[in-house]
Amino acid sequence: MADRQNTKFSIKKLMLPAVLLLAVLVLSGCSTWSSFRQTFIAEPQNDTDPSITIGVIEPQSGRYATKGKDEIKGIELANSIYNNVDGYKVKLVKVDTQSTVAGTETAIKALTEMHPVAIIGSAGEASSLAIGEYVDEAGIPTMVPAATNPLITQNSRFCFRACVTESQMGEGLAEYAAKELGSRKIAVVSLKNDSSTSALLEGFDRRVKKIAGKRGRAVKLTMEISPVEDEMKQVLTEIRRNSIDVCFVSMGAEEMNIFLTLAEEMGLENVTFLGTRSWGDASFISMMDNHKEIKVVFPYESVLTKNDDTSDTYTEEAQRFQIEYANRYGADDTPTDNAALAYDSYLLLINAFHNAKSMEGEDIRNALLAFDGLKCATGLFTFDDNGNVVRSVTLSTIKDGKPVTEYITTKEAEATELEDLENAVPDESGN
Repeated sequence: MADRQNTKFSIKKLMLPAVLLLAVLVLSGCSTWSSFRQTFIAEPQNDTDPSITIGVIEPQSGRYATKGKDEIKGIELANSIYNNVDGYKVKLVKVDTQSTVAGTETAIKALTEMHPVAIIGSAGEASSLAIGEYVDEAGIPTMVPAATNPLITQNSRFCFRACVTESQMGEGLAEYAAKELGSRKIAVVSLKNDSSTSALLEGFDRRVKKIAGKRGRAVKLTMEISPVEDEMKQVLTEIRRNSIDVCFVSMGAEEMNIFLTLAEEMGLENVTFLGTRSWGDASFISMMDNHKEIKVVFPYESVLTKNDDTSDTYTEEAQRFQIEYANRYGADDTPTDNAALAYDSYLLLINAFHNAKSMEGEDIRNALLAFDGLKCATGLFTFDDNGNVVRSVTLSTIKDGKPVTEYITTKEAEATELEDLENAVPDESGN
């Protein structure tokens, strides 16, 4: 027993200089490549080295399989680079939500019984909402890469989010329209019986009013329509009659193709159209080849939009992500924002493990909350008390068939708690 204690004491003495060095590196910005390498990439000495497990809960089948597989690619890439934390090899255990709430509940029950030190996932708003109760009960810190519903973190102590929320995106769009463009002739067009953008629109309305002031009514036209051609024509006629120069509209690629065609026929090419994050998807970008004279701006945060970014939000890790992603998956495989955010989700957790010097859920949670501008691939990370990222919002446009950065908000946006909870809960049949 004495020999074991002496051995442990000797090991601790040997480790102390390394720990002190790492502490200095952490304080000076440990997310640079060199310090990440010293902290996380040392190969285990042999097969008997201890390991820790990170659970990955993602849709690998069903409606959201594409996004789930993109997130898995980002996680596996990060794990291939940073696979060791302070001598602990990091292993991944993956479960499939099957893109349904029922499948998610089955998967999260099985995953929590494996007692991972942390969990990453899931693609799909309702799936991410469904796991909160289970990870809270188990006390397992969970990083949601790209689901934006405010309730995911609002209703859970242990759920964190790598992306900004819908309300933050709405505030970013409002700042661009009312402050950067100086517009006081804004239209808001939403779809009837569609609650998916309620939080975004609340954030948009709140920020526009703050910028324009009590006497400066900037939103001149608000309309709800069904996505049919006749109603599209009616709203576009009102946009022209009211000399609208900025219009937010929440429709997907197929409907927007019709909407923009009609806008061009009415001579509305001078209107800037604002939309949702889904406008960064390949289908929308491809559709915009038909409307090259129309300007669209949307919340989209990816390392691919940061190549011309000279601010401190473009990090060494962003460049490394792009290089390593191409090396692993091929130059023709373009990484999505889901992949990049999932990559960062893994980096955030292993940094928290290292800083906490503990594998206890509460300690890891506290370490995540203590981050102050931690540099990862998609930008800088600081969390509020609810586990939401506090950061500037990146807006993109489309040039030469790809999303590029159009505007980065001048203020860091904080997520706002949603008051109308009923409107924010997705239909269980959807995910």
